[in-house]
Amino acid sequence: MNVEIRSLEKHEDERGLLLEILRGDEINESIQQIYFSTSEPGAIRGGHYHNKKVEWFCVVEGTAKLFLEDITSKERKELTLSSDNPRIVKIPPKIRHWLGNVGRSKMYLIVVSNVVFDPKDPDTYTK
Repeated sequence: MNVEIRSLEKHEDERGLLLEILRGDEINESIQQIYFSTSEPGAIRGGHYHNKKVEWFCVVEGTAKLFLEDITSKERKELTLSSDNPRIVKIPPKIRHWLGNVGRSKMYLIVVSNVVFDPKDPDTYTK
């Protein structure tokens, strides 16, 4: 499965926390859209894949399980994403993905994408 996982370094001091989530010099794709979502405990998002879109997921608060499945090989992978151990995961096209909040509090997610969402051509497939 062609999924990239990178650990992120926390820069903390008395003022708070800084995370460098994604840098343009670390990726081959262009960044076209950044969005933020929250999920309540027990909520699950996703269950789809994209043919063109590349997404990078980073949980900045809370804990989530990320389930991945290559739609061609059927290979599966499960990852825990947490603000305690920050990582960013690159999800390429044709990887079905689900993200579930497994923590006891609201989960905060930042997603970076290489395409702008177009409701007329959402590039989102469940089967």
